[in-house]
Formats: sequence, structure tokens, C-alpha cells
Amino acid sequence: MARTPVALSLAAAAALLLLAVSAAAGEDGKQQQQEQGQGQGYTQPAYRQPVSGLQPGYYQQSCPDMEGVVQRAVKKAIAADYTLAPALLRLFFHDFAVGGVDASVLVDAPGSERYARASKTLRGFDLIDSIKKELEEKCPRTVSCADILAAAARDASAQVGVDYWQLAYGRKDGRKSSMVDADQYVPMGRESVTDLVAFFESRGLNVFDLVVLSGAHTVGRATCAAVRPRLCGYQGTGKPDAALDARYADFLRRKCRSGGGDDAYVELDAETPTTFDNRYYQNLLHGMGLLETDQKLLPDSRTGEFVRELAAQPSLFSHQFAKSMARIGAVQVLTGNEGEVRLKCSAINGH
Repeated sequence: MARTPVALSLAAAAALLLLAVSAAAGEDGKQQQQEQGQGQGYTQPAYRQPVSGLQPGYYQQSCPDMEGVVQRAVKKAIAADYTLAPALLRLFFHDFAVGGVDASVLVDAPGSERYARASKTLRGFDLIDSIKKELEEKCPRTVSCADILAAAARDASAQVGVDYWQLAYGRKDGRKSSMVDADQYVPMGRESVTDLVAFFESRGLNVFDLVVLSGAHTVGRATCAAVRPRLCGYQGTGKPDAALDARYADFLRRKCRSGGGDDAYVELDAETPTTFDNRYYQNLLHGMGLLETDQKLLPDSRTGEFVRELAAQPSLFSHQFAKSMARIGAVQVLTGNEGEVRLKCSAINGH
């Protein structure tokens, strides 16, 4: 069936960005693509070079069953509790948000990221700790918690149907974990698109990564507290957020009241909450983005076309989500002597 000129334009934009992602992933480290956004003269950043120090087969000699240990543990845990899949993705993203994937979010100490307001509902710590314990028994002082977290997020993604991606390893664990940093840098669901674009650009990613990775909200939950400002008295208007579908807003109000108020949970995707699919983008087209930052992606000229393209092409979302996840696990990480291999994921060595 012939495609319209608009559809061709969107496909071309997506194709150019996919080439850029491939370049940064090492398929052609010198190739960089720039794509001009529409409406505001926005130029997407060229992807940066791949991080040196990460290597495929990094544990081949020192801990050959490293990936097997992680994969088996993640598969078993998700089979017992499906909600651990989105929980691991969120844990991985929160770690990335503060200085790159360095396992700083796993540190359990007063004033650490784990006790930040942004980290209040994070889960999956026990699973990562148990994997680390098994790997320490098999390969003492060898596998970093940052690499475990990256592998667990990849395997959790695969368990819910995302395309599998090969990982390079060699990340080191950070020696710092700050509650203040987490509350400053981790997106909380009320930022402007400009804030989110700046957040991703500062970490070497681009607008397409932002839209693709937002699609993780096709699974998982949020608290009613995160949604309440949109349901009544939005920005001092005394009314709900006009961008929110009226019937969906009424459903959310009733569910939060019956569930116990602010501490109750609502599904991020009201239509297919346990299926990792592109329904998230389709929901945005109908005013059913749960978080304010989700719904803002549609009207913004820098992100809206990507939302519509991903809503129309399920296979594009699954494929690109894997690529963008691989990227957030590879930018701004610690390697070599820049960090350490923790003996316990919950404690910086010597503390």
C-alpha cells in the first residue's frame, strides 16, 4: 500500500536516527547523523563516540557464566512477579540518570540515592543483591554491580518481549551516592519537554531516545500522588488538565479514591498494562498519557512526530527500545581505574 508523503517523511527521520544509533553502538563509530526538527529550528545532537573500556566477552575468562547467572535469576524472579520487569528497567534508568550506570542507586547508606524522594518507589534491590552474592561465590571480586544491573535490565526487557541486545562489559561501580544528586537529576514526571531534551543531550543521547525510552511506561505503575495534580486544580485553574481525556481522568479519580488515595497505584498504560507494546504511544494520541511528561510529548514539535511514528509501527518501537537501552548503559560510565568492583552492591568498599 502506498504511503503518504507525511508518512515517508517520518520514516526517513526515523531511519536517519537509527543510522545514528548504529554509529554510536560501534557499527560505524565515525558516522554521525544530524536531523533538523520542525517548527522550532531544533537540531538534534550528533551521537558521541562509543565509550572506550567496555568490551564484549569481558568476563569470558574471569567469570564465563556471568550472563547465565543473571539471566536465570531474572527469569525466575519475573516468573514469580511480573511487576519486577518494569521495576528493573526503572532501577536501571534511575542509576543512569545520576552520573551514568555505576550502581550508585544500589548503595544503602544514609544520604545515598536510595533514600532520595525520586527513589521512593524503586524496587529490585534484593534481586540484584542475590545475583551479586552468587557471582561472588563463583567469581570473587570480579563482576561489578553496574554490569549486573545492566545485564538484569537487558534480560528483564527480553522477558517482556523487547529485542535482545548484546552487551559489552567492564563498567566499574561508583564510590559516591548522593540523595541530593538523585533529587536534582532524576526526572519526576512534571518536567517540560525542553528540560527532558536537555537532560538527554547532556548525557549524549537525543530526542528520539527520549521518546523511545519514554515508551517504557507501557508497563509499570505510578502512585496516585504523581497523578493527582492533573486531576483537580491543575496549575491553579481549579479544573483537570485539559490535555487529559475526561473519561480517563474520571477513571483515575475513582480508582485513586477506592484504592486509598495518594499511596495507591495506577497503571501507566490503562489499556494493556502487562504487555510491552506500543500502546503507550497510541494512548498519547487519545489524551491518555498518565504522567504530565508523557502527554507533553505529543504536541511538542520536537517529539510529536516520533510519537505518531512509534504509535503506527509496533516493530519500530521494540527494535529501537533495545538500541536506546543499550546506549544508556554505555554513556558516561566508569571504566578501568575510575571506579571499583564492590564486594556488596549495597555498600561502597571500605564503608
